[in-house]
Amino acid sequence: MNARHLQVIAMGVAVLLLLWGGSELWSRRADTAPPRLHLPALAERDVDTVAITHGADTVLLAKQAAGVWTVNRHPASQSGVNDLFHALRDSVRAELAAERPSSFARMGVESTGARQVRLVGGGKTLAQLLVGGHGAGDDASYVRLVGDARTYLLPGRLPALVGRPADDWRDRQIGAVAPESIAVVEIQRGAKRTTLRKQGTKWMLSSGAPADSAAVARLLQSFRTVNASGFATERQSDSLTFARPERRVTVRGAGAGGGALLALTFDSTAGGFWVHTAAGGTVYRLDFWLVDQLTPAEDALKPHS
Repeated sequence: MNARHLQVIAMGVAVLLLLWGGSELWSRRADTAPPRLHLPALAERDVDTVAITHGADTVLLAKQAAGVWTVNRHPASQSGVNDLFHALRDSVRAELAAERPSSFARMGVESTGARQVRLVGGGKTLAQLLVGGHGAGDDASYVRLVGDARTYLLPGRLPALVGRPADDWRDRQIGAVAPESIAVVEIQRGAKRTTLRKQGTKWMLSSGAPADSAAVARLLQSFRTVNASGFATERQSDSLTFARPERRVTVRGAGAGGGALLALTFDSTAGGFWVHTAAGGTVYRLDFWLVDQLTPAEDALKPHS
């Protein structure tokens, strides 16, 4: 065996040693890699129920059709549901915080005190997550999977979302009317009635005088999206009759029929106004300033001299 053969053999041995060393290093890294929170990659189409339970309170999100959800039997905000599924996909950012059940109480992830999030699809439980207390900052909370001894610190929006009360999941949109589709606005404030009517490119008051174009533009814009600030409780709703409302507003479209595009009735309360639509059903709460925008006094619609 000459020197050249020995050199080739030595190089081969060196390569084998390098490969073995790399394999050992990789396996050690794999063995020491921290465990991660593994939630299934769920999309809205996979889930038909989300139950968030804390003590005796439950927020129940139920899918009625694609893109249509209810929360505790009330229409739910689709944007809120979208936020929840986006936050669930961000759970890969969770970091291991503890590995023993003795830490559950300290981190607030014991089954009796945590918020339990249960996702169901097709009659099967797809995931169950316990959300506990805040970590070092308010932007992250401790979480663990039901049946898992490991606790993770999860940043992002999920902990804040599952902490919402039921009313914060509800759809707050009372109505939405494109300003350009409005031809008539009828306003009642107590015994006083005002009608705005579009004639050509101008708006006229019921007295026959022209209305201030800027004031009318602001009024029409306020109907583009009307959102509630809150909701009446069932007991409050039952006690409200709206038989003699303090204010009314109806916006109508053009054409011979002049059908109502939106009709609202208002009764005042200490903190604002109760309002419902002509169709009845949900009783919403609106702030004073917004009701004043929707039902301005006639003087506020007259041109400034």
